[in-house]
Amino acid sequence: MNSEEQQPLLIITKVEKQKRGKHRYNIFLNEEYAFSVHEDILIKHRLNKGETIHLQEIESITLDEEQNMAYIKAISMIGRRPHSLSEVKRKLKEKGFEVPIIAWACEKLVQQNYINDEEFAKMWTDNRIISQRKGRNLVRQELQQKGIDKELVKNAMETIDPEDEFAGAMKLGQTKWKQTSGKTMDRKRKTGAFLMRRGYTGSIVNKVLGVLSSESSEEEFEISDDSFDY
Repeated sequence: MNSEEQQPLLIITKVEKQKRGKHRYNIFLNEEYAFSVHEDILIKHRLNKGETIHLQEIESITLDEEQNMAYIKAISMIGRRPHSLSEVKRKLKEKGFEVPIIAWACEKLVQQNYINDEEFAKMWTDNRIISQRKGRNLVRQELQQKGIDKELVKNAMETIDPEDEFAGAMKLGQTKWKQTSGKTMDRKRKTGAFLMRRGYTGSIVNKVLGVLSSESSEEEFEISDDSFDY
């Protein structure tokens, strides 16, 4: 007699749909509540009233349920906004999922292309450069903080259109310049420091300040990437 045959058979005596849990069901074995599962797991394991299951099968069901829960949580995150692989792993860990469960869910999401760090890096870069008017230095830092591989970050930086980046810096520079009082030298220093904090390189900042102060008779000065305090 094998080990499965030695285990007592448990009868599913009730399958109850949860009132608040969408697509979730409570499973009763031998008239007692045993566990709850998502509808997908219910169907996969054919958990119908009157069916019999072994204790060993419950372990398999529980594992599938944990994996499915992690997967659904991750899908919900990605649905609100794109996430990097590192972000998804961190957030699932914060929600209490174990490493093997997280690894399974993330692998599935990568295979389905719901998580794609290369596409994420490109999309994030485009959004920050064009829509939010941030410079490449700041964008690079943000991508690194999100756990994007260094090579993918490098590739994303290479996709930046210099004209788009300069246009963003110029727009911000014009606004800051108008808001800043004082002599041309002071306005250049304050506007330059502001643009550097936004992540723009010294060469772009110099170019913007050159345009903004073109009508000024003040002495021109050069700005390097480390000229300002962040």
